[in-house]
Amino acid sequence: MEYDRELGRRLGLGLVLLVLFAVTAYVIEAFLAVVVFAVFLYYSVRPIHRFLRRFGLPRRLRALLSIVLFGVPFLILLVYTIAIIVIEAQSFIATYDIQDQVLSQTLEQVDIATLDLETLQQTITTAGAQGSILTALFSLSGALSIVSSALIQLLILVVITYYMLVDGPRLREWVVANFDDTGIVREYFDEIDPELSMTLFGNIVNVFITAIVAVIVFFTYNFFAPGAAQIPFPGLLGALAGIGSLIPVIGIKLVYVPVGIGLAAAVFAAGQTALLFYVGVFLVVSGIFVDFIPDFFIRALISGDNTHTGMLILSYIVGPTVFGFYGIFLLPILLILLINATQILLPYVLWGENTPAHQTRLGEFGGPEQESPVTVDHEEEPTPVVDD
Repeated sequence: MEYDRELGRRLGLGLVLLVLFAVTAYVIEAFLAVVVFAVFLYYSVRPIHRFLRRFGLPRRLRALLSIVLFGVPFLILLVYTIAIIVIEAQSFIATYDIQDQVLSQTLEQVDIATLDLETLQQTITTAGAQGSILTALFSLSGALSIVSSALIQLLILVVITYYMLVDGPRLREWVVANFDDTGIVREYFDEIDPELSMTLFGNIVNVFITAIVAVIVFFTYNFFAPGAAQIPFPGLLGALAGIGSLIPVIGIKLVYVPVGIGLAAAVFAAGQTALLFYVGVFLVVSGIFVDFIPDFFIRALISGDNTHTGMLILSYIVGPTVFGFYGIFLLPILLILLINATQILLPYVLWGENTPAHQTRLGEFGGPEQESPVTVDHEEEPTPVVDD
């Protein structure tokens, strides 16, 4: 059998490509959390990047301003809020003597940039207790290593986000122009891009904005309220309010209404009925700033409903369990990629270019009570127009 040099050359180059892709995947896997956060930050600041276009600013300057004015401050506020929540959750565990291993592991996973707060606290405490200069130097070195690692990952996060804003559209067009003769890849990109934007910049940003606002409101209330009317663990309850915002209309009420009832009961039990005024203020302020404004204004502006709500909520719950904290971003992304792949790519794989019919979305499917949920008329069906 004659040796085919062309085939051998192609196989050799294919092996080289396989090795390169494997090494790249290994590097991405090592920084997977940073990459996922970069995708989240990209979709979060992209509306601002596009808004600045009307002022005639260059693309690179718009990207820089979007990250500096919104991205970095939002990340700092987010990390600060999570740190408060972790500290209060640990205080809650210590107060009620909770020895739940699952909860402890969950707290360890709330770790954006591998910044182990407990280890850092133990390092500082040990250095202060022993009073040894050598021990203090080693402890300080460990603390600096943790902080430098966090700063490096933050720098990588900002750089990836910046170049996604600057070169993302050109990368997409390059892929489509070179590897998409049929138009199916462009159709897939056109479907997942707005859906990712609505999910990441909509639902998840709404969760964090609600949590941050709730933490600020609850701590501000505790600053003015007397001891008997103060909220226990305001940071933890603020986080629960943010998570509750995933359930439209009633989700946030499931947090602050029981808290208000509990405060009223505590005030009555203490015989200080005059403090009911503070409880009433808490309910009114929470209803306006924590519930009404985020749920009816922010959600209406930045949320979408193309992806099934129940599946999204399930992905938010399962994601952190499987992947850690960044799973709250990663699993919804994978869900959107999978759903659109089954609707667009799978029919093309099965039937080729002449796809017999477009699949109906889950919310559009009528079920067995309809005689014909999908009607296909190949002669009269209009040609779909893609608006770029």
